[in-house]
Amino acid sequence: MQGRLSDLPTNAAARHEGSTRSGRPKLYSLQILRFVAAFAVVLFHLGAGYQADLVMERNIFGIGAWGVDIFFVISGFIIAFTTDPGRGLLYFAWRRVVRIVPLYWSLTLGLAAIGLIMPELLDSTVIDAESLLKSLFFIPYERGDGSVRPILFLGWTLNYEMFFYALYGLGMALGFRTCLMPLALVVAVVAAGYLLPIESVVWNFYTNPILLEFACGIVLCVVYRRYTDAFARASPFLVALLILVLAVKLAFPGVQSLWAGAIPAVIVVAAALSIRVAKTPFSSFLILLGDASYSLYLSHPYVLQLWVKVSPENLSMPVQVIMGFIVCLAAVVVSVALYRLLELPSQRILLGRGRQRLAPTLIAGR
Repeated sequence: MQGRLSDLPTNAAARHEGSTRSGRPKLYSLQILRFVAAFAVVLFHLGAGYQADLVMERNIFGIGAWGVDIFFVISGFIIAFTTDPGRGLLYFAWRRVVRIVPLYWSLTLGLAAIGLIMPELLDSTVIDAESLLKSLFFIPYERGDGSVRPILFLGWTLNYEMFFYALYGLGMALGFRTCLMPLALVVAVVAAGYLLPIESVVWNFYTNPILLEFACGIVLCVVYRRYTDAFARASPFLVALLILVLAVKLAFPGVQSLWAGAIPAVIVVAAALSIRVAKTPFSSFLILLGDASYSLYLSHPYVLQLWVKVSPENLSMPVQVIMGFIVCLAAVVVSVALYRLLELPSQRILLGRGRQRLAPTLIAGR
């Protein structure tokens, strides 16, 4: 969300990594972290393929699923950090729609078309009017296999994203100009799920405790606003803590709980905020990959699946490993193309910017 940051302590934040023409801080490290999180999810799905094809006991890239937790914490932070309630609810909502919908709808409709023309390519995915409408409008529904996910299966995370935006917008509609109201709403919704057990797919989905990861991002934003300079001074400590967290997660891959994902994700994002990233050709390249992280996240499963569909059977393990990493790199290339050819043009058109250069994706929010 592009909002004015006149109410933020931009003097310290701007010194941290520079600022845009409007005075908005550029958090390059978070943008790079977005790519790292997205690529971690790519590796997770690659590892899942290896696990099935090579009959492995566990996913060697199982830690990659943590990328989703990091994304949710970043989203909570960025929405709280950049939203200007003074611009109004409609401005906030429209920018959220423009950021999320064009790519998601394009990929969903493209997948639906493939499902109708060549359904054998989509394995168990069923395309009908109900599933298509619910997928397009972020309504959770249960598939035949018992999973709750839309046609574009990673869109389940977007359902949570859009619900979080709705809660944030509700806080604005109620007249509150602080992110503490959306924070309270997120906590209240999760608490309601515990107190009111209702047999409903939608209710159970949207009261899932995973929403608290957005709340963690909001809390981190509040702390960062107040103690921006302290983050820079604490960089060595936070980086050391990050290394420790990575070691623990690698040592105990089987631990599955909300806080096992959320707390380490907060530490990762905090560490990224403490690191100053200078604008260089290499960092600019990484920032571009961060810009394309949304495209990478949504499109990569189908790039990986395309290789599965066309690859010869009974390939040796070394060949599968080499080709797997080549396909991952191909997914990154495809994501940059989608970002340049679909995401940016659609935002320019829908925001009425014409040929004017858009602000970095991070400032626009996830």
